[in-house]
Formats: sequence, C-alpha cells, structure tokens
Amino acid sequence: MTTVLAGPVNPEIGAIRHHYEVSNELYRILLGPTMMYSGGYWADGEDRYANHDEGQLRKLDAFIELAGAAGAERVLDIGCGWGTMLDRVTKVHGAKKAVGVTLSRTQADYIEALGNPAVEVRVESWEDHRSDEKYDGAFCINALEHFVLSSLPPKERTKRYGVFFEQVHSLLKPGAGFVLHTMTAERLPLNRQLLDDLKFLQREEFAGCHIPHLSELTAGAEGLFEVREIRNEQLSFADACRVWLRYLAERRDEAVALEGEDVVARFERYLDIFAYTLEDKYFNNFRVVLTRRG
Repeated sequence: MTTVLAGPVNPEIGAIRHHYEVSNELYRILLGPTMMYSGGYWADGEDRYANHDEGQLRKLDAFIELAGAAGAERVLDIGCGWGTMLDRVTKVHGAKKAVGVTLSRTQADYIEALGNPAVEVRVESWEDHRSDEKYDGAFCINALEHFVLSSLPPKERTKRYGVFFEQVHSLLKPGAGFVLHTMTAERLPLNRQLLDDLKFLQREEFAGCHIPHLSELTAGAEGLFEVREIRNEQLSFADACRVWLRYLAERRDEAVALEGEDVVARFERYLDIFAYTLEDKYFNNFRVVLTRRG
C-alpha cells in the first residue's frame, strides 16, 4: 500500500471535504461493509436491503469487465472513495496495480488500512494526477458530480469537462476502456419542494458542485473517446439511497454520537432528495462506457 499526498488542489476541495471528511465510522454505518457510495446491480425481485452488498459487488464486477480491467497491469480509479474498486480489481480480478485518486484524507486513511500492496492512493485532484506509465483501464464512479463548479458560465463548464476527458485520455493507453458513472440533470420542471431541495444541496451539502448535463459530457469526450454505451440507471442509485436511509435509521443514535444531530439530519435530507429525484426522473444516473481513441 502506498499513499501519496499532493500539494495544492482545486477549489472544489472545500465542498468535497465538507461531505466526505466526516468519520469513516459514520460511513460504515451508512454504507455497510462494501463502502460503495453508488447504486448496486440487483436482479428483478431481489431484496435491495438483504442483498445490498451483493448488488454493490456485482456492479463492480460488471464495470471491471466493461473496462477490460481484469488481469490488467495498471488500473486507475478517479474519485476512488474508500477503495472498494481498487481492492476488488486487484484481489478478485487479478489487476497487478490499482491507483486511486481522492481529495479526502479520511478516505485515503481507510484505503491505507486495507493493507493491499497492489493499491496506491493519492490525495490529489484528478487534474494534477500524473503517471509515468499509461493505464490499461479507468473508472470514475459517481465522482464527476464534484469536479466542475456550478458558478462557471455554461460554456466554461463544457470546457472543464473537456479538460477532464483530455486528462483521462492522456493517462490511458490507446484502446483502453473507461467506465464513467455519473448523475446528470437536464431541464427540470421546478416546483417549490424541488427548488428548496436543490438550494439545500447547493448551499449545505455539495456547495458549488455542478451536476452535469449529458450534452456537456458528450461534447467533452468528442474526438477523444468512442462511446460504446450510455445507459440510464436511475433506480439502482435511488434504491441504494433508500437502503442507506434504513441503515442510518437503525443505528441513528450511534451516528449522532459520532458526528452530531446536525450532520445526521443533513445526510438524511440529502439522501431522501437524491432518492426521490431519481425515482421521479428529475435526475439521471448514467453508465457511460468509453474507449480511448488512438
């Protein structure tokens, strides 16, 4: 296990650390043993609560296959969370080296404690990441939502997504797979509740972060990647949010003792917002499978 601490990072760091640098113990309560912070893959009729962990690991296995990362020499996870993908792609799928990038120091501590010698975690921005060797595959699982500031004008946001795809392109070998999982928001039919909830997300939980439009992503990737698949997986993420709310309710007293009532109430509200906005199709959750052009 290698941990690399980087120097100065992008302005998004404040919002990211506000959300992710509560205690890892709280996230264990919230997410369960897999520590995966995105939707799972469940079979029709499968109990989301009883089989939460199986669904999360099934998703990772699918992503690894789609990226062609099994048995790879080097794999990159951008916004790597608590290292579950890094651990699984090396231990289960035979990748020889997996590198994760995160701005969260508490996540890096958690990954280091896994003790996996095939994993390296770097506390740095995606934009600052450099590698002497190209990667055979890459992932970005529900992290892109944090990478571009909502305060930017629309044209500048699209340019920033272009910078992101250019960076990923520069890190991958020609023909390498890249699996991106991200929420998107298109034009929303606003009502009072939705407007209030979106303001809460912008001001209290993910300050300044922009949930992209699909058109911004396709424009950013044009000429750099071949788009192999775009698949909307709204309910898989909504179902996961509902499970996490149940986990949190069952151990709420422990969570409050760890982080306080305000933090727990904040998490409850934002998870409910994400669940209903995905269920009601205000937000999307796209799986985008790409191949790096030569």
